[in-house]
Amino acid sequence: MLAAPLKRSAFGLRSSAALLKRGKADITVRKTTGDVLVGRGTYGRQSWNGQTATVFGCSGFLGRYVVARLAREGTKVIVPYRGLYEYVRHLRPTGDLGMVIPMEFDLRNPKQIEECVRYSDVVINLIGRNYETKNFSFEKVHIEGARRIAEISHAAGVSRFIHMSNLNARTNADAKSLVTKAFGEQRVRESFPGANIVRSATMYGYEDELLNNIGKNKYCYLTVNKAQRKLRPVCVSDVAHAISKIRDDEDTVGLTYELFNSKQYTQKDVIDLVQFFIHENVWRVNVPSSLLRLAAKAVDILPYHYTSHHEVDLMLADEFPSGDPAVQTFADLGIQPHTLELAALQYIRHYRPPQHEEDPMEPRGYKAFRKPPVPVNNKDIVA
Repeated sequence: MLAAPLKRSAFGLRSSAALLKRGKADITVRKTTGDVLVGRGTYGRQSWNGQTATVFGCSGFLGRYVVARLAREGTKVIVPYRGLYEYVRHLRPTGDLGMVIPMEFDLRNPKQIEECVRYSDVVINLIGRNYETKNFSFEKVHIEGARRIAEISHAAGVSRFIHMSNLNARTNADAKSLVTKAFGEQRVRESFPGANIVRSATMYGYEDELLNNIGKNKYCYLTVNKAQRKLRPVCVSDVAHAISKIRDDEDTVGLTYELFNSKQYTQKDVIDLVQFFIHENVWRVNVPSSLLRLAAKAVDILPYHYTSHHEVDLMLADEFPSGDPAVQTFADLGIQPHTLELAALQYIRHYRPPQHEEDPMEPRGYKAFRKPPVPVNNKDIVA
């Protein structure tokens, strides 16, 4: 006689426990479309937070960090790729089984783009180039491609669209790639009302073209303008963190973000920092910009990419924020970015001579070398 009440009681306890797992944190309501997304399971890798994101440009430098962050937060991630599957297979272990889904696509094929965004509520466009090829000019990538992805995403009912641009993207810039990025921003805003624009300064990290290029070419590092280019370098993981927070916060709809270091460096400052950490001199070779641009144009004729005169133009572009009071920064997202002086060593330690490989992160004289004050809350640094 007591078996049935006990059974019902146990069932009630299980039901109550199941109900207690649901809370406000499990529910996301999209402002633009009104979609209600309900998470399943506990927060993190072995769960689904109810969100599906498509990340175009996922095989690039920033893309792998964005995919990894989204996947470990329980987001289902579609990773469109062009070319070989090997370009994106390293992304699959960043999420749980079946949560990172590769899909082949072509930027010129609207049908394939529509297939990539059909089931997504967030689309992140990280596609960008520093040089042109015979198949993809800057106009086709930064303007037409961005507009096409934004239009198709809007027509497919996507709730959020985040477009990656450049801190120096201006219609009057000297570099063609920066001009086309500025026009691309305009096309995205026209095609997808409420889109977020993210403008980032030069990024550094394990696969960067800033610190690693200096370490790799330490015996002959080419510079222009006596390495006086002004930089505002930011850590790539901080930019990925910012994109994730923008995606998750509905109060950020339609805002523009500029992500840059609060301290200004010259290229020479960064070179000095690298050679200080690797205990070797970096031999700088200053080349007149006109001569280097001419040489790059000649190399551009070759079938494979080595360098381009467009990249020489970027070497001359100083980085500075727009100064628009409506533009948001790291501070508005509650993110404390890493400090270059503290974070740099983990990315360039392997360029040290063998006898200095295991030297501590702060060798003698380090505190005297650093110019700006260093905050003490950089907890993610791996020495």
